[in-house]
Amino acid sequence: MLSNYCKQCGNRHEDQECAVNSTVIEWKYEGNLVTLYGSWSHFQVGYPMVKSNFLQAEINPPLPPGYHQYKFNVDGVWKHDPNADVIYNNFGTHNNWLEVVPRKLIQVDSSDDQEPNSDEDVQFRQNYKQDLMKVKVRTYLDWNEMFVMGSWDEWKQPIKLNRKFLGFAKKYINYAYLHLAPGSYQYKFLIAGQYVYDETLPTVDNNFQSKNNILHVNRKQLHYHPQNYDNVYFTQYQIQKKYERIHGLTMTGIGNEFYIFGGRGTGHNFKNDLHILNPRTKELRVVEDTKGPIPDPRAFHNAIKYGNKIIYYGGLNSDKVFDDYYVYNTTSKTWIQSKPKGQLPSPREKASLTLLSNYQSLIYFGGYYCSHDLEVQKTYNDIYCLDLTTMMWTHYDLDEHALKPPPRSAHSATQIKDKLYIFGGQSLPEGHYTPNFNDLWILDFSKEASWANLTPVMKGEPPSSRHGHLGSALGGHLFIYGGRGEHSSDILGDLYHFNPDTLVWTKPKIHGTIPIPRCYCAADTMGSGNELWIIGGHKGNMIFNQQQQFYSFLQKSNSCLCHVI
Repeated sequence: MLSNYCKQCGNRHEDQECAVNSTVIEWKYEGNLVTLYGSWSHFQVGYPMVKSNFLQAEINPPLPPGYHQYKFNVDGVWKHDPNADVIYNNFGTHNNWLEVVPRKLIQVDSSDDQEPNSDEDVQFRQNYKQDLMKVKVRTYLDWNEMFVMGSWDEWKQPIKLNRKFLGFAKKYINYAYLHLAPGSYQYKFLIAGQYVYDETLPTVDNNFQSKNNILHVNRKQLHYHPQNYDNVYFTQYQIQKKYERIHGLTMTGIGNEFYIFGGRGTGHNFKNDLHILNPRTKELRVVEDTKGPIPDPRAFHNAIKYGNKIIYYGGLNSDKVFDDYYVYNTTSKTWIQSKPKGQLPSPREKASLTLLSNYQSLIYFGGYYCSHDLEVQKTYNDIYCLDLTTMMWTHYDLDEHALKPPPRSAHSATQIKDKLYIFGGQSLPEGHYTPNFNDLWILDFSKEASWANLTPVMKGEPPSSRHGHLGSALGGHLFIYGGRGEHSSDILGDLYHFNPDTLVWTKPKIHGTIPIPRCYCAADTMGSGNELWIIGGHKGNMIFNQQQQFYSFLQKSNSCLCHVI
């Protein structure tokens, strides 16, 4: 009878702990300082392992139903448990994985003394069988005709892949949509009669001294509570170590720490030191004893989080505008200077760089160039794509008459699902006046990177025209904070929220310690992705000192809380 099922997960486990309760993971090997990271937080939040019989970490809040990957950082070295379930990741190493039993999944006892099924039990099972998920299997392996076969039907039926050219990335994608029940599936691609796997996707060893690709299908969330963004709570923090006032810096969250790089202090004091900030302890420390070539001092550069690495691109100082590309490995503390090839963007400042993880590409948009003699000034609205698998730049050639935003720089570019939201920015100076924008555009990669102008159809109260602001995604929604208006003294400290589903702008009510207005500050999310931390910035002749200005906002009780450093 249904009365025998757990009310939390729908399973029979009278003598066992419910699967949706806190998950405990153990490390049974050597190590003094061991921290657990997992896919439930995009490997960005660490759980310290506590000594019991073994080193243990308890994960709270409870993990959602489905499959989750995890890994251990043991005394600064990434390791996996060789005696637990293993999966290959995209970095040439291994992760462990576990399954949290999904809600409403019935595990039937096959013993002869089982009670007869009630009508409710039968309906329960029918609902489960109908709960199929639409899954997209994709690969960038380049072949005209490809098929995929997998364990979902015991490797019986080849499924032909659709083939599509991605103009923005100048490469083909082969894909197919499958309808699968929640679970784990292995698969391979069939090319000219040969079975191959895609080494850029997760893999597992098979029984034929080769590898299969693997995918996990999670169950639909049965209970969804929409977030309420009507209220935002700011919290101010004090950093323990004194730090020079700075703006035009970047702050990138890796694990449970932020990596702060570059920026401009007072005058022409450009920086190239790298700091680590622990937002919980408020400890700030310089990263020392790094290996490899360190980037030149700079500000207004781009920083992209990619696994345990940070990609730095461009920027400027008093001598030049950069178009170089560095990667910092946070595990090995190594700087690597890479030299991508292809159709490189021209040197420019205050352009946007965004990671499209589904396409393994970086998208570069807009920017501003000014020659040393001030004779040549230009803003851009072109699109460049860097393929991270080939390190090849390509220029996306739009039709001459295609719809696209006006040229701009110092705008925000925020990815939400397969869309890139471009807001604001500034045009070329007109004497002492520089026109700003408050329009909203989307670059839709699900429709071959086509532009759409949302400005005529958006509703509510949009932000005023601005540049040098923050654009961040929290809970699948867009937030715009601060920036500078059309006059140099017009520094903003307001916060706006945009709902991509309803196309409505709202201005949340702000509580707590309200930050001083600022532009060209840095920010990144931490934890579940519903928590934003803000640091530094500029206000006219005032440059903020991180020791005095460290704020954040996050989701709390279905409302939004903001911390500022």
